[in-house]
Amino acid sequence: MIKLFSSKGKSSKKKTKKPKKPKTKFFGSKKNNSFLDKKFILYICMVAIGTFLIATGLLELFADRREEIAAQEEYEMLYDVFTRRTTITTLPPETVINDDHVESTPDIPDEEGYPSLDELYEMNNDFIGWFSIRGLIEYPVVQGRDNSKYVNYTFMGERNSAGAIFMDYRHKSSWDDTVCIIYGHRTYDGSMFAPLVNYFNPQYLQRNNTIVITTRDGNTLTYKVFAAKETDAWDSAYEASISNPEIASETFPDVPEGASRFLILSTCTRSPDPDERILVFAALAP
Repeated sequence: MIKLFSSKGKSSKKKTKKPKKPKTKFFGSKKNNSFLDKKFILYICMVAIGTFLIATGLLELFADRREEIAAQEEYEMLYDVFTRRTTITTLPPETVINDDHVESTPDIPDEEGYPSLDELYEMNNDFIGWFSIRGLIEYPVVQGRDNSKYVNYTFMGERNSAGAIFMDYRHKSSWDDTVCIIYGHRTYDGSMFAPLVNYFNPQYLQRNNTIVITTRDGNTLTYKVFAAKETDAWDSAYEASISNPEIASETFPDVPEGASRFLILSTCTRSPDPDERILVFAALAP
C-alpha cells in the first residue's frame, strides 16, 4: 500500500509562511504620533476659543449698538416733549363764514406756553429739570434715592448702559444748593456727557460755555463754564461740594471773581482705570 501521508493527519507537503507586510508609518514612531495628536487637539481648541471670543464680541457690539439706538430714540422723544409749545389761536369776531368761502384775517397766536414740564414729571416723578447746552447736550435731569439707579437705567426706566443725566441725591432738587453735581456717561456714540472732553480745548470752551437749566417749577438758571479738569473719583471737589459747599470753590480751578453758586459736571474718561474722571466747572451767571 502506498502511503499518502508521512504520518497520520499530517500532509507531507510543507506549509510556507506568507511574509508580513510592513506597517505604513504616517507620523513616525508611536511617541511622535502621540505628540502630534496633542498638538492637533490643542490647535482645534485654540480655534474654537478664538471663534467663541469673536462671536461673543460681535454679539456684545450688536447689543451695545441696539442699546445706543434705543436710548437715542427715547431721548429724542423726550426732547420733543420738552420743546412742545401750546399755541392758542382765535378767530376774530368779524369773521364771515358762508357756504362759498371764509373771510377772516390770519389766525393770531394768543400766546406761547412753557415747555411741558408737567408731562415729563408724569412720565417720571424723579424729573427735576432740563439740562441744555445748545446743539450739544439736551437731556432731562433726574434725581434718585442714591447715585446708582440711573447709571444703568434711562429716564423712562429702561435698563440701558447709556443711563440718564442725574443730580447727586444729596443735593436739593430745587437747585438751590451752593454747588450741584450732575453725572452722566461718556458714551461711545457721542451722546450724554461725551462732549465734555472737548472742554479742554480753550476755543471750544469759549464757543460752548453757556449751560441753561430749566427747573421743575419753570425757573431758568444760566451757568457759564470756566474750567475743566481730569482727575479721579476721590477729587476734593466732590467731597467739599457735599460736606462744605460754602468753601467748595477753594478746590475749583480758575474761579471767576464774585462767583458764589456752581455746577459741576462729572463723567468718566474711558481709561482702563475706572476711577478716572473728567470734571467741568460752571458758575451761575449774575
